[in-house]
Amino acid sequence: MSDGHIELARAVDSIRVGLRFRRDFGDLDELCESIGRLGLLQPITISPDGTLICGARRYAAVRKLGWKTINVWVRSGISTDLERALAEQHENTMRKPFTPTEAARLYTELKHLYQEDAARRKQITQFASGGKDGEFAGSGNFPGPHGESRVQAARAIGAGSYRTLEHVAGVQRLADDPATPLELRGVAVRELAAMDTEGKVHGHFLTVEAAVATTELGHLAADATESRDVRQEAGRALRHLHAVEKPAELASAAREALARAKAARSKKPPSSPTTPEGRQVPVDVRPYGVRAFVMTISETDYWWLHYDPAEIGAALTPAQWEQFNDWVDQAQAFRDTAASTAKDSA
Repeated sequence: MSDGHIELARAVDSIRVGLRFRRDFGDLDELCESIGRLGLLQPITISPDGTLICGARRYAAVRKLGWKTINVWVRSGISTDLERALAEQHENTMRKPFTPTEAARLYTELKHLYQEDAARRKQITQFASGGKDGEFAGSGNFPGPHGESRVQAARAIGAGSYRTLEHVAGVQRLADDPATPLELRGVAVRELAAMDTEGKVHGHFLTVEAAVATTELGHLAADATESRDVRQEAGRALRHLHAVEKPAELASAAREALARAKAARSKKPPSSPTTPEGRQVPVDVRPYGVRAFVMTISETDYWWLHYDPAEIGAALTPAQWEQFNDWVDQAQAFRDTAASTAKDSA
C-alpha cells in the first residue's frame, strides 16, 4: 500500500461503473487480444465502495473476455463527484480523445459540479467569517472559486472556449427532452451523430438552430389563436426558407423571420375597416431591410399569372380600383428612386 492505493483482485461483477462520459470505447478486439496474450498490465482504479474511476476500456475488454476477477487499484483519495469526473477526464487526455458529444456531456457535468463546489465553498467562507460573505474567501484550506464554472469546466477538458461545448450541450438537451417535437428531435439526434462522425460542430449546430426557428414558425403559422398578420408573416417566411440551403444563411434568415413574425404580434389592430373604403396610411411604420424586401418580391413573383385581368377589371369597385392604382403608382415611384440610387452608386 502507498499514497492511498492498495492492489488486490476483485470480482468483475462487483465493480460499479456508474455514469461515464465516454460511451464509445471504439474497437475492443485489439485490446482484448493484448490482454488475453499478456494479461492486464495496468490494473483499473476503483474507489473503496467499488466505483470505477479509471480504466473503463480495460474493464469492458475484461468483461468481453469473460474474466471473473480482475486486478484493481483501490484509491481512497477520490470521493466527490467532481474528483471522479476530473479523474476520468485526466485518464482520457492520455488516450483516445473525446468525441464532441462526449466532451459536451463531461463539460456539462463538470460545470454543474463546479457550481455545486463553489456554493459549498461560499457556505464555508460565510460560516468562517461569521456570516460576512467573502471575508476569508481564497485563504487557508478553503480557497474561493476561481473563475466562472463554464470557463473552469472547459479548461478541465482542454477546450479553448466553452461556446462550442455549450452549442453541443444545447443540441443534446433538445435530443434528450421528451417535450421536443418529434421531427425537431430527429434533427438534433442526426446532427449530434454527424458531429461525432466528422469531429466538427459549427455547421451542424447552425442546422439545428435553423430547425428550431422554423419549427416555431410552423407553430405560429398554424396557431388559430394568433392574429392573421402573425400567421401570414410566419407562412411567408416558411415558404422563403425552403429555398435557402447554406446552414449559416438558413440559421440567420430563420432567426430574422421568427423575430418579424413575433413582432407582428405587437401591431395594433386597424381602427377602421380593412376594406379599401376605410384604407388608411399606417401611423407606426416599421422599417424592413433588404432581405425582407427580397423575400416579399420573391413571394409575390409572377402574381399576374394567377388572375384573369378581364375578370378582375369587371369585379373591382371604384374604391378598389383607386387602391390598386395607388399601389401601382407607389410601386413605380419606389422603383424609380431605387433605380436612381443604383445608378449613382454604380
